[in-house]
Amino acid sequence: MTAAKSKILLFGAGAVGAYFCGKLAHAGLADVAVVCRSDYETVKERGYRIAGKDGDFVFRPAGVYRTAAEYRGAADYLFVTSKVLPGIDLPQLIRAAVGPQTVIVLIQNGIDIETDLATAFPGHEIISSIAYIGVTRVAPGEVIHLDGGRLKFGVYPRGVSSHTEQLVRLFTAAGVPVAATAEIMRARWEKLVWNVPFNPISVLTRSDTAQLMADPDMVALLRATMEEVCATAAAAGWAQPATMITEQLEFTRGFKPYKPSMLIDYENGRPMEIEAIIGNVVRTAARLNVPVPHIFSIYAMIKRLNRR
Repeated sequence: MTAAKSKILLFGAGAVGAYFCGKLAHAGLADVAVVCRSDYETVKERGYRIAGKDGDFVFRPAGVYRTAAEYRGAADYLFVTSKVLPGIDLPQLIRAAVGPQTVIVLIQNGIDIETDLATAFPGHEIISSIAYIGVTRVAPGEVIHLDGGRLKFGVYPRGVSSHTEQLVRLFTAAGVPVAATAEIMRARWEKLVWNVPFNPISVLTRSDTAQLMADPDMVALLRATMEEVCATAAAAGWAQPATMITEQLEFTRGFKPYKPSMLIDYENGRPMEIEAIIGNVVRTAARLNVPVPHIFSIYAMIKRLNRR
């Protein structure tokens, strides 16, 4: 007897969500429906065209909706890959699609992003996830995968569950490098070591990763900012390895030239994920009395750009 496929609803089906959930659907491992807004007509007509370093494929969702309330049935997993922006009531936007057994999976940037969902859905498991990938939406329903492509899952606030292990099995079978961790908050801080400097500095200098890494002054600024993130993480109880900064800089040096998500959003006139990625670090540092002059200066400048 063939095991039933997992039912997945993807909310906020941008480049990251389309790529990862698309890999599951393309491999025949899950029935994936999507909630998307700006790409609705294109995706409903022909799905997503995903091209990149690991080969091209087409992801045709099992259903395409404008809102989560249109979804019928009960999803096993509700993946949230939307931007983390102030003023958005995420629990209300997804509530209609959260069934009694639905597991909520976040593939989003930043820290302190799970609290509202944990409060709104106290009986539901929340799996938090980190994506290490360079992927960009270049047109409606069209995604380019430049480099990377790993996932790391863990139960919020800590632990590994049977659902986490099932997701690891599914993504592994789909050819996606994936791991589980009992300390997903430590992994979130690890991702911030890269995100806090590279995202806003790329906007402030209008530079991709290769341009930043080619400039010794920028590398010095990136390193100094990373050191402040690590100091804040350690004070919060999530110390990072001593080699973390050098490893991330060298990884980026070998990465294909890439425009971080904030730069893409800025160039397209969209709001940037400033608070989840940078503001929450500044506030954590202030609460723990950790000096972060580089991060604070970058935060002040990028906020002003965002208001403009």
